[in-house]
Amino acid sequence: MAMLELAAARRLSTGKEKNRKRLAHGMVPGVIYGKGIETRPLEFERRELEKFLVTARRGTVVVKVSVTDGAGAKESFAVLKDVQTDPATDRVIHVDFYEVAHGRKFRIEVPLKLRGKAAGIEMGGILEQVVRSLEVECTPDNVPEFIEVNVAHMGIGQSLHLGNVVFPAGVQPVEKDMKMTIASVHTPKVEEVVTVAPEEGVEAAVEGVSVAEPAEKEKA
Repeated sequence: MAMLELAAARRLSTGKEKNRKRLAHGMVPGVIYGKGIETRPLEFERRELEKFLVTARRGTVVVKVSVTDGAGAKESFAVLKDVQTDPATDRVIHVDFYEVAHGRKFRIEVPLKLRGKAAGIEMGGILEQVVRSLEVECTPDNVPEFIEVNVAHMGIGQSLHLGNVVFPAGVQPVEKDMKMTIASVHTPKVEEVVTVAPEEGVEAAVEGVSVAEPAEKEKA
């Protein structure tokens, strides 16, 4: 997949009031952090950040973040870890990025998508996706946006396991249990309707009323 690029500036001041002013002027605060590195406060131009998020929310992407400060620009490779939004407006108010070393393997969660219509659905079966994402190990330049598996061949009673998944070159699953179920096709559950028979005494009493009442009316 293509590497995305995003420009950022080093935040020289922090705090809620400062961040409110940034948001009012079209900037979004954020941070970039990673294993063994210092957490750096950043700020992003809203329009460019929102363009990036449109792509990032479709799957996993690695972004080359170019951070400028008083000493110039420094490039870092990172993945989006968290997006905070305003509950009232749903606008982005903060983002977190996790820095990764270029050329070095790391672990990341990648969405899992099913492709095709399972054959068992035509026979009344239900396709159930058990696993919706997989943790994989790869280098930043090999991170897939998502992993896709074909389920068109699956009939009723059949399951797709981790061992059936074809991973892109340079990408390996962290999970070692190749029998782990990814998806399965099963028949819908039929709820059993239980009929409760009336007790003998109650049934007799009801029958007595239904016969006796008309007889009393005839006497009258």
